[in-house]
Amino acid sequence: MKLASTVLALIALFSSPLWAQTIPIVGDDNAKPKNWLSEDGTAMGIHIALLEEISNRTGFEFTDELVPWKRALVLSQAGKAAIIGFSKTKEREEHWHYSAPLFFDELVFVARKGHEFEYSGLESLVGRRVGIKSGATYGDDFEEAKRAGHLVAVETTDREDQLRMLVAGRVDLVLLSPGAIALETVIAENEWLREHKDDFKVLSPPYKLDPNYVGFPKTMDIPGALEMINDAIHNMNVDGTYAKIVSAETKTIIDELRSVLAR
Repeated sequence: MKLASTVLALIALFSSPLWAQTIPIVGDDNAKPKNWLSEDGTAMGIHIALLEEISNRTGFEFTDELVPWKRALVLSQAGKAAIIGFSKTKEREEHWHYSAPLFFDELVFVARKGHEFEYSGLESLVGRRVGIKSGATYGDDFEEAKRAGHLVAVETTDREDQLRMLVAGRVDLVLLSPGAIALETVIAENEWLREHKDDFKVLSPPYKLDPNYVGFPKTMDIPGALEMINDAIHNMNVDGTYAKIVSAETKTIIDELRSVLAR
């Protein structure tokens, strides 16, 4: 009986969150509404709220470090941390393991009003300059379109700067995500862009829904982590928690945007 009691105690102890692995996470510090830093340096956003629920279900403790995207990539590829807001490509799969999709990004092209055109796929962008986030990729089809010359990618670190370039005619399009809410977010946070809010047009249809994953560098060995995270994501979808979190976080952002843009 004493042995059995000891075994049960050990099982309980090692299954406790106190014994859970701490998993460092990096992500973009300026990707509102998915993830961003508040004025006091707190990690915020849809991804962060979803990770908190995954932590509750798995016992893993996630330490969030949000930094400029290119730096996040460097840190993760060096094996320092898992990474969120991560698109999948064949090249990246050589270096990272992927979770189940954590979020689905609606990718949209934004043009200057009066310079819209009928968007019918990446082939319709031949010769056009597209502003994108530095270090970002949006899947193998996007990389192939760049190689084939269907578009010219112009990388900058700042979404505000991309929209300023669009107004100035230095790029023909800006690729933003997720959807129109991303455009409204950037405009709301910049006085100059608010003055030019009527200069932008989101092209239809959207480019695509791009799955965002948690990427684990292959040099970062945390046994069983991906399986437990995937189980949590699956169960969150089944019991409705996932939809509630995304809906609540999105509503909060939209309410804030309407308040700012109404001023």
